[in-house]
Amino acid sequence: MFQIQKRNLQLHISIRFCALIACIVLAFFLSVSSFLFGSSDSSMPWNEEYRILPAGQKPIYIPSEQRPQLNEILRYRTSLEKNSRPCGSVNVVIYPDGIVKGLWNGEYEPTDDIHCNILAASFAGNIDPSKAFIGKDARDSSRLYFITNGTYCLLERDSSIGRNRNINGYIYVRGWICSDYTVIGELIVTEDLKNSETYYWVAGPDDR
Repeated sequence: MFQIQKRNLQLHISIRFCALIACIVLAFFLSVSSFLFGSSDSSMPWNEEYRILPAGQKPIYIPSEQRPQLNEILRYRTSLEKNSRPCGSVNVVIYPDGIVKGLWNGEYEPTDDIHCNILAASFAGNIDPSKAFIGKDARDSSRLYFITNGTYCLLERDSSIGRNRNINGYIYVRGWICSDYTVIGELIVTEDLKNSETYYWVAGPDDR
C-alpha cells in the first residue's frame, strides 16, 4: 500500500512539474512572438506592409468614374498637431503611376519640457486599389487607399533633466484619396513596432 501511495505521489509531482514547464514554455513563446512580430492589432500599419510593393514594381490601377484619376502628380503639404501642439509638417507626393513618397520635417514640443528636432524622416510606398473603405453604414468605393513606410531620426532635448538623446524608429504614412482629391491621412511613428504615436491630417492637393 505504501509503495502504491508513493508511486501516486511521484506521478502527481511529475504531472505538476510538466504543467509548470509547459506554462513557462508558453509564456516564453508568447513573449518572443510579441518581440518579433510587434503588435497583433491588425489595424496597425506594420501589419499590412504586404500592401507595399517591392522597389521598381508599380500597382495596377484601373480608375472608375468615382475614384481619383491620377492623371498628374498630386502634392500635399500640411502641418500636424496633437493635443493642440504643432508636430512638424508632412509632405506627400502621389505620382500618376501610383507610387507615393514623402517627408516629415520640422521641430515640435510634445510637452513644455521636451523639444524635438526632426533630423531625417522619409517614407515611400504606393496606392492599393484592392483595399475598400468601409464606413459606419456601408462601403465607399470612391476612396483610394495608399500606404508607405520608412525610417525617422530625431533629436529630443529634455530641459527638465538636461538630457539630449537621438531617437530612431519607423514611420508610416497612409490615407485615403477622396473623389475630390482631398486626402484623409495618418502619420504613425514607432520605435519598437509596439508603442506608437499617431498624427491625423487632412489636406487638399497643392496647385489644384
